[in-house]
Amino acid sequence: MQGGGHSDMAVIPAHEKRNASDPIELAVIGGGPKAAALTAKAKVLRETGRLDVRITIFEPDGIGAHWRGRAGYTDGEQRLCTLAERDVGYPYSSLFGKDVDLRMAADYSWGRFLHERPSGYEHGFRTWLDAGRKPPYHASYADYLSWVVASSSSRPTVEAQVVELAKDDDLWRIRSRQGTDRPMLEKTRFHGVVVTGPGPARQIGIVKKRGLTTPSMNLFNGRDFWQRAEEVRRCLKAMGKRGDDDAEIVIVGAGGTAAAVLSWLIGEGARDRRIVIVASQASLYTRVDSVFENRLFSDETVWETLSKESRRAFFDRLNRGVVWATVMDRVATASGLTMLDGRAESIQADSAEQWSLSVERGDKTRVQLRPSLLIDATGFDPWWFLSMIKGWPQAAAKPAKPQRERWERAMSKNLSLTGGPWKGYPPLHAPMVSSHIGPGYGSLMVLGAMADRILGAYI
Repeated sequence: MQGGGHSDMAVIPAHEKRNASDPIELAVIGGGPKAAALTAKAKVLRETGRLDVRITIFEPDGIGAHWRGRAGYTDGEQRLCTLAERDVGYPYSSLFGKDVDLRMAADYSWGRFLHERPSGYEHGFRTWLDAGRKPPYHASYADYLSWVVASSSSRPTVEAQVVELAKDDDLWRIRSRQGTDRPMLEKTRFHGVVVTGPGPARQIGIVKKRGLTTPSMNLFNGRDFWQRAEEVRRCLKAMGKRGDDDAEIVIVGAGGTAAAVLSWLIGEGARDRRIVIVASQASLYTRVDSVFENRLFSDETVWETLSKESRRAFFDRLNRGVVWATVMDRVATASGLTMLDGRAESIQADSAEQWSLSVERGDKTRVQLRPSLLIDATGFDPWWFLSMIKGWPQAAAKPAKPQRERWERAMSKNLSLTGGPWKGYPPLHAPMVSSHIGPGYGSLMVLGAMADRILGAYI
């Protein structure tokens, strides 16, 4: 083992490889950073003779679309929440050996991307370094991901949305659809599937009378807020003065999505408006780089020694009400910002245009808010892919929280789901729900280690 990282997984030498005439076919659903990391690592493994694995990416909106603002989630102008050096090869302590790390750094690192000076980055590495090595904007990060995939992919990206995963002996069959066309069966059968992406936005329940149109005006979530930015601007412009008991803008949630939304609103002229953040704690905290916290991401030997309670506390400390310093600087300028300690229970709809938000405060008192603008930034559903699996019982497709937690605890070291209904299925890797294995596989923190874990399953 090298560096900190894969304590239970020995370094895999170059001579232990599969027959070159029998390549592994791996499908990746989503064309984001995890797909780029897997594609780059797969090419290096082929070049070093360790593993002949071919990656097919399924992405209907283009590589890096969720970072450009094409499909929601961002407008592309937010800064990355971590350092650019945490690129597709990081932490560069590969279970496949040092030569793989060297190739990844030489061919696919953030520095190499800037040194190549692609269109739009003609000033390259010097300009970025002189400016203080700031995290790139989301759109720039998407350019980097596109460059990685274009430089390393062995299969063309399938520009379609996966709608069905079906078991075919020990392999996966995939159906995908372009736009409104009929779903098409892919000719290739896959040894494994990797599911990535945040999934659809969670929704606060809407209580309405039978026959009443579901309200949508001035209601937004963590994804469509960015897609409907012009609507938000019109809403801000049209806002009149409200009574002292009514908040003009309400944001539900206090994680990264809520902070990005708040930062954007302030930049669009809402700095002095009354804004209420409804969350289960009454404060926002600044997230800074800490050597002790960072080690938990890159060194799994420490993570594995923590109790379940300590792991949960670690996640809560980093995700609940925590804002990166790059965002906090702008958030701190909001003069009318207040925090409401409570839980959003439901949206009570009186008509298609008249509604209120029911909130249970921390002291168990229920209050009704009637904002001019409501953004539900409570997060996304990382288990969104379950409905695509053909032949599953309905209970498995919509598991309760205890069942999901059992699946997370049973996840294998290669980030695939095991046990229960997963028995007999080909590998389905789900890094977005892999916190039991390690804290960084579902994020940008250790993309290189995530790729090692998944690809190591096929040696």
